Amino acid sequence: MMSSRIEATDTAPTPSAAPADANDVNCLNIRAVYDYLLRKIPDRADELFDNLPGRYGAIENPQIELTDENNWVPSEIAVFAFKRAKELLGDPEAPYHIGYESVTTHRLGYIQKFFITTFGSPGGVLKRINHVNSQFNATKVVETIYSSPARAVVRLHWKDNRVLSRDLCRFNRGIYAAIPTIWKMPPGTIEEPYCQFAGDPYCQFNINFHTGRRPFSLTSTLLRTRKSQLFSALEQIDNDKLILKKRYDEVQMLNMQLADKVEKLQAINTASNLLVSRENTDEILETTMRFVVNIMKFDRAIIMLVDHDRTKLEFRYAVGADPEAVDAHLRDYVIPLDREDNILARVARRGRPTLIKNAREAGLRRQNRILANFDVSSFVICPLLASEGIIGILAADRHRRRERIEPKDLDELSIFANTIAETLLKAQLREEIEAGYVNTVRALVRAIEEKDAYTRGHSERVASLSVEIGRRLGLGKQELEYLRLGCLLHDVGKIGVSESIVRSPKSLSSAEYNIIKLHPTKGAEIVRPVGFLKDHLYLIRNHHEWNDGSGYPDGLAGDRIPLGARIVALADAYDAMTSTRPYRKGMPPEEAAGIIDEASGTQFSPEVVAAFRAVYAHSLAASGG
Repeated sequence: MMSSRIEATDTAPTPSAAPADANDVNCLNIRAVYDYLLRKIPDRADELFDNLPGRYGAIENPQIELTDENNWVPSEIAVFAFKRAKELLGDPEAPYHIGYESVTTHRLGYIQKFFITTFGSPGGVLKRINHVNSQFNATKVVETIYSSPARAVVRLHWKDNRVLSRDLCRFNRGIYAAIPTIWKMPPGTIEEPYCQFAGDPYCQFNINFHTGRRPFSLTSTLLRTRKSQLFSALEQIDNDKLILKKRYDEVQMLNMQLADKVEKLQAINTASNLLVSRENTDEILETTMRFVVNIMKFDRAIIMLVDHDRTKLEFRYAVGADPEAVDAHLRDYVIPLDREDNILARVARRGRPTLIKNAREAGLRRQNRILANFDVSSFVICPLLASEGIIGILAADRHRRRERIEPKDLDELSIFANTIAETLLKAQLREEIEAGYVNTVRALVRAIEEKDAYTRGHSERVASLSVEIGRRLGLGKQELEYLRLGCLLHDVGKIGVSESIVRSPKSLSSAEYNIIKLHPTKGAEIVRPVGFLKDHLYLIRNHHEWNDGSGYPDGLAGDRIPLGARIVALADAYDAMTSTRPYRKGMPPEEAAGIIDEASGTQFSPEVVAAFRAVYAHSLAASGG
């Protein structure tokens, strides 16, 4: 699959998710561009370094740093350099010519010349071209598919998360075409049947070498000069290799450390943003644990939360362990906070992160459920400290890899734990408030239904039938829960309707009916403050819409009526028809089901009617009817 970093045009792509300042291109490439401009337009060559991106735009003399072959830069700089060269020269094929002349003018640098002159032939170079490439470029992997004295097939696999453009492909094509000239052979001809920048999985160069019979004098010259070239290159390498190796190793080590830090800090930031967007505790716990395992590189993790009375830790979530073992040993796991011989309780009580390097030598109680059943060696424990105090603990280990856990692991996990704690606390408070609000509204609904013995239990019955229909229609667990809550509250707007109308023993007058018709909009306004239902108010507002558009309050029709509202409309009508009222007796279920069938396409959605019929048939079969 094509990565989003690849552009199918000649324009340089915008940076992707690569770590900032990831140095993956040797400055030898930038020097090749600069030298080419010096030969072609010497009076304008320095314009190559104008308005450089990133930190390089602030360097006082970037030409010195960017043409030093001991330095490495982000691929973004190479892309910029080729684009600028094309603009300055007015030549869209400038990158190809730069690559070609970097070889033919012997401006590759002594290390690359050493590789080339010691491999004996163009085919010899290509057999180890990826090794050569890796010394000066980390943006791609080069694969030699076929190599012979006459032809070769080479594939360039451009790496993900790099800033790239097709100019890099043109530059490489020029280099490969020119390689035979080192041995005083004609340039190679190259076909490119596949190009990753045009949507293919890689770039492929089919290279043909013009291998006529070499004159004896040329062969003799090559034999005489090969040894001197090799010794010359080796002498030059000996003089500089220690400095180069030290600088290269230092940069690589710093880059690795920086990349690791940046990756984890980005992960913490991403996780924090994701956590803020999660609406309930279970979603937060799932997101948290996914990041602990995938980004922090732990194998297993567990979260225990302080109970409402703040007397004990209760198991809430685990990841990485065998689900059956978790269910068997941890599902009901509770630890009193005052238990001195339990390290999880001690960390929660004292609020200090703890690293246990060797569980067997730490004096821990081996009969503990976790230690006895999950083969724990070294692990970390972080308290979940929020503004209102301790709310739980997060513990993690590396079980499969058996890697030693270092203090830096504890530091990084502690940073993450602070974010988790505040987010969990806010979610818990929000859930308590919302649960209290829902319970209050439900109490009001029950109070309304208690006024009229004939409608008692109506909302519960509508909720039960709606959930069964929704399940038949493939709604997920969370959508079914929203549907259930919406049904329980669907008639809450009748709070504002006169009791004499609600309990009227006879059919309503036109004026009374118009008042009743206001209850969906009033109900939606009452429930609006319940944050987690804000996107599901249609369950209350639109449960009296008709499929043909003649319902109320919005006159929606067909698929414009949200599916949940269509389900509630049918369940509400069915329960109303089968319930006994002061002015009529309830219908038999089969008669009500028949009326619903007849109203399919007018009052009710055909899709929902079909699901209702399946639920009804299943209910009949289960009851033996």
